[in-house]
Amino acid sequence: MPETYDLIVVGGGFAGVTCAREAARDGSSVLLLEARNRLGGRTWTSTWRDQQIEYGGGWVHWHQPHTWAEITRAGLAVDVHDERATTSWWVGDERRTATASARDAIVERGWNAFLAGCDDYLPRPHDPLARVEKLSTLDALSAADRIAQLTLSDEERAVLVAEIESLASAPLDDAGAVAVARWHQLSGGSLRLTQHTGGRVTLQRGTVALLEAIHDERRVETRLSTPVTAITQASGHVVVDTASDTLRAARVVVAVPLNTLSAITFDPPLPSAKQDAIETGQASRGSKVFIEVEGATTTMNAIRAGHEFGYLASEFDRPDGRQILIGFGIDAGAIDVTDLTATQNALDRLIPGLRVVAATQHDWIADPYARGTWAIHRPGWYTHHHAAMRRPEGRLLLAGSDLANGWSGFIDGAIESGLDAGRWVRSAAGA
Repeated sequence: MPETYDLIVVGGGFAGVTCAREAARDGSSVLLLEARNRLGGRTWTSTWRDQQIEYGGGWVHWHQPHTWAEITRAGLAVDVHDERATTSWWVGDERRTATASARDAIVERGWNAFLAGCDDYLPRPHDPLARVEKLSTLDALSAADRIAQLTLSDEERAVLVAEIESLASAPLDDAGAVAVARWHQLSGGSLRLTQHTGGRVTLQRGTVALLEAIHDERRVETRLSTPVTAITQASGHVVVDTASDTLRAARVVVAVPLNTLSAITFDPPLPSAKQDAIETGQASRGSKVFIEVEGATTTMNAIRAGHEFGYLASEFDRPDGRQILIGFGIDAGAIDVTDLTATQNALDRLIPGLRVVAATQHDWIADPYARGTWAIHRPGWYTHHHAAMRRPEGRLLLAGSDLANGWSGFIDGAIESGLDAGRWVRSAAGA
């Protein structure tokens, strides 16, 4: 007879850990399964060059209500990072430099044009389908489509494309325009706040400290290095097959990235609406890189559209005068940053005059348990797929940051989804 639980949660990122905590708090027997040898999913606090870094998601903010509540509950401290002193951008082959406020004034003209009307079609960003009949017009467009509609100077277009590429983690002809609008609206409706929520506030002890605080609040049985291969709904229970075990539960929550759901066999098969959404997937396929450099005399922030890491900024000062820079690109396959010659050549085309000492990244696209970075949905997601993916199927519910109503792609979206899933378990158990 297989081991039996009230709930099996598949996926040990923030959504899965939060759901497991909520169900255990309600008295359910819970088993948490994670394919990796660690919890955290697409967040990953690690150490490189004696420096704590975040290979995955790393930023938090007080505009992210679920995250901030958990930070407060855990008593964790944050750092708020200053703007970079030297800012540069490229227009064609010309590099221009100025203050951050001067560059942002250029970006903002295009940014505000891109987002014209969003108060009307996305008035409550935690309820993206509230006016879906109006949102559908923007939802049909990629970010590139929307930019093409705008009347901009060459400089305005260059900096707007670079700014949105750093957000999208994907080529702009694949990233949905709504992804930009939602981040903007959730941040409070301004470019400055959007930049602040996505890159200025970090946890002093790393995202792992918040994850552990949630996980440790209600200790549940947790098995690492346990990928799930199949989920079968039977009469009155669900069977979960892993590589080594067959398990059984009254209900199952699958909280894994959207792009990995196709690796699990569902019986009966998921409805066609969900299968279509899984086949569509989400667009992100970018890179997050850390580069240690010599020769920096001030903190920096540089952007260049189409570059291998088109957003690059000072992240850490080193005791020996070196800096560690953080960068984001739209295609993880464009460069292997551990090839220091290639990285040096790319750096010279973004911030000339620096010498690469070392570099690192995790390839989230090749990672079989991620297959992408943060959630950036493709055109049509909210019109055609969002509601369908959030509906339960019998004793099964899909969850995760990719399916969140609010901060999809952020820790906050994962926690929101975990709370929603926990509420579903509670409601279903009482039905």
